[in-house]
Amino acid sequence: MVRQRTFFDFTVDNQPLGRVIFELYNDTAPKTTENFRILCTGERGISPASQHPLYYKNSTIHRSIQDFMIQGGDFTKFNGSGGESIYGSSFADEDLERPLDAEALLCMANKGPDTNNSQFFITLRPCPHLNGKHVVFGRVIRGFDIVQKISTIPVDAKSRPLTPVVISNCGELELRKPPAQPLAEEQSKSEKRSSRRSRSRSESRSPSPERRRHRKKKKSKRKHSPSPSPSHGEETTKSKPDDEPRKETEEEYDARLEREEKERIEEARKKELQRIKEKYENELAEKSGGVRFKGRGRMKYLDPELSNRDRY
Repeated sequence: MVRQRTFFDFTVDNQPLGRVIFELYNDTAPKTTENFRILCTGERGISPASQHPLYYKNSTIHRSIQDFMIQGGDFTKFNGSGGESIYGSSFADEDLERPLDAEALLCMANKGPDTNNSQFFITLRPCPHLNGKHVVFGRVIRGFDIVQKISTIPVDAKSRPLTPVVISNCGELELRKPPAQPLAEEQSKSEKRSSRRSRSRSESRSPSPERRRHRKKKKSKRKHSPSPSPSHGEETTKSKPDDEPRKETEEEYDARLEREEKERIEEARKKELQRIKEKYENELAEKSGGVRFKGRGRMKYLDPELSNRDRY
């Protein structure tokens, strides 16, 4: 079973911080991972109970303890006292056997047994004292440095970040691959290759006159004799294309994610440079009283006395 992947894009004080990608354990905790995945995509829309979007987007990290964990997912009250699952207010625990034995684990936050809703936390170190109390349903596979940066942001007495840490965007990453070439095209290509090889072999040999006559007779027979019509089964196998797309391998999937992440970072860098340029130009215009001097070349000093002498 292919494990699902989701992502969070974080901002700190309205400035982009980076992307965190999760791998979900949908093979061992299907109900918990489906709740998290749908809250990442927001496909359920507005909750009929709370009238809030069932969506992590624009929610905050409301608790951060350095060298322990960061916690978020409260999109109803934004302070750790709210939250809602796609199944209602809360749902039962699932797979409590997986230990919290490493950093970068994605776990459900709760208020006791069978009280899971939408709140989650990401570990910054092994937490064996929480084994059997919280469901581990995923892990961070990219962007753990972003999680560590969030944990270093100053907090108040209740471990709430003093600077807003917001999930500005989130969603699901899906496997994708263009459909494979139809079977008929592959067979025609292989037939062309084999015919080319046979031609090159025949040209390299020097056949005798008897062989040439024999070949001419065979060719004339083939022309006059009707070609056998293929059976219905053969036609369907040759003409029917392979409609099912070939899925990506894990290596291709990781390479695509890395390429998309680099493109996203480059696009954000260009936007930031453009913003800085516009800000600098505006400040320059204000200092010069709204007048901007544009030109090319060196400034030349003219002595007024010398210029007057030349006139007379």
